[in-house]
Amino acid sequence: MSTTPSSDAANFVSIYQSHANFSQSHTSQPGVFSLDRVAIHEQAGYGRPFRKGMDDWRHYPTRFTVARDPFSRVLSTYLDKAYLPDFWMSNMLNIVQRLKLVNETFEGDFMRSHYDKMAAQYDPKFTASSTSTETSCGKYVTFAQFVTGILELDEPHWMPLSELCNPCQFNVTHLIYMETFTQDSRIILDRLGLDGLLDHQDKNSQVHEEFDIIVDYNFRKLSHDNHMKRCSSTRELAYRLWNNFRWRGYIDPEVAYIAPARDEMKFVRDNLMKQLAEARTSGLQNRTKLKAAQEEFRRQFYLTLSKDLFKKLEQKYALDFKFYGYEKLRDQMGSSILERDDF
Repeated sequence: MSTTPSSDAANFVSIYQSHANFSQSHTSQPGVFSLDRVAIHEQAGYGRPFRKGMDDWRHYPTRFTVARDPFSRVLSTYLDKAYLPDFWMSNMLNIVQRLKLVNETFEGDFMRSHYDKMAAQYDPKFTASSTSTETSCGKYVTFAQFVTGILELDEPHWMPLSELCNPCQFNVTHLIYMETFTQDSRIILDRLGLDGLLDHQDKNSQVHEEFDIIVDYNFRKLSHDNHMKRCSSTRELAYRLWNNFRWRGYIDPEVAYIAPARDEMKFVRDNLMKQLAEARTSGLQNRTKLKAAQEEFRRQFYLTLSKDLFKKLEQKYALDFKFYGYEKLRDQMGSSILERDDF
């Protein structure tokens, strides 16, 4: 397998590793997406990267890549690594410091307004007039700032797939698309002798398992990371997690998060899970609304990019659009961004 170190890789590793754990322990089969994120990142012992010049690809009869629409991938990475706290104290601080040197503040987009309102409600220590001045935690990076930063910073989570997994060198036999992940994965699993592993898996159960995985991972980070404790709170983290799932189209977009009066970590976490389950049930009453809301949120994020910045992002992922069949989607997004009369 050759893929990016993000949700596409995590999905397949979780499927394969949950089966491996079950086979070794002879216990009941767990949910195929239930392996926690830390465990997924620690599964290097069950495989190793393909090494150019050292490995003969002919020794690997099944070689596949997991591809994703670059626009969705960039936004997903922003939500996972910048809006949620995973990269605050590393890459996000780096981006904030770089942009500060060139006086890039990116005032005026909806994410800056969102952050300012969030700080007023959940960050009593923050007293400045705008979150654009925060430079110690890296927690208020807008999407436009993030895109500006990733054009200069190389990091596997947002590097083009064609650079990470060069299809000409790796000689892939199969291509899995995130948009049709379950359907495409069945073919690979059949070749690996794991046919039937996804027979009882549906989108809704996968979403609920993702609630568990993402919520547990981030609350664990808050619990064990002293920098995180200084930079965030249980209720702020819960609010960010809520918006993350809302913007991804997992929960009813019209249901608001209600912050509990108590701030004990377990209580806030359990309360969040209860609210997520209820908002998911509400959202499933109108799946069309969920999909429409997800697409509208994505459009709003990309409309915060200037035309010049959008063109640079297109160029960064030019080969991904071409190699993996996303040129039509690129052109559709481009027409809505580049035909604006504003910046």
